[in-house]
Amino acid sequence: MRQLGEGDRVALLVPGSHAYLEAVLALLERGVFPIPLDPRLTEHERHRVLAPLRPVLVVTDEADLPALGTWEGGLPRGRPMHCTSGTTGTPKGVDSGLLPKSDAAALVAEERDLWGFAADDVNLVLSPLHHSAPLRFATGTRVAGGRVVLPGPFDAATVTAAIATERPTTMFCVPTHLQRLFAHWEDAGVPDLSCFRLVAHAGAPCRTRVKERLLELFPDGFTWEF
Repeated sequence: MRQLGEGDRVALLVPGSHAYLEAVLALLERGVFPIPLDPRLTEHERHRVLAPLRPVLVVTDEADLPALGTWEGGLPRGRPMHCTSGTTGTPKGVDSGLLPKSDAAALVAEERDLWGFAADDVNLVLSPLHHSAPLRFATGTRVAGGRVVLPGPFDAATVTAAIATERPTTMFCVPTHLQRLFAHWEDAGVPDLSCFRLVAHAGAPCRTRVKERLLELFPDGFTWEF
């Protein structure tokens, strides 16, 4: 694997995992920009997205993630390059650019002030890590010294079990996740949700009955919609 330098871009087309999260932070710490993409993209779709972004490396095998380096606890020097949906043409890469250390520290501080990331946080990941919001919550938690729980592809029963055993404090979700969880809890029973301090949801309009059930079940004042 070639030596990576500041400003280089590395496309990640592998499923989310703890090794994936470690690689993202290790790259950003060195000023290298990961481009998280859905590993299910076809060859044509990959070329269409990546051709204008010119990554120096495209990772398609999970076994190659450790070679990208180990995060040593330093500040991310920017944000991952996420791609727009492409509804008005070819998807475009969007990132922060390489930040000086003072700006990188300010960005981390701003995120902590906004979301309250702390060393005792446990972030439960429900969505694929190649999406911007779940990756942002997961990396923010790790940089603050917290722990990330990755139950795998979304399954309501598996997530419910993770809530019971891992006692997460935060999670980001979309309304479909909530609908499937609530449907499962109708039959299986509602788990103890008192561990949560933050449940953020976005990505689609939330139906009134879903939002009302969310506010009813989770601790008061801890649900955010954006």
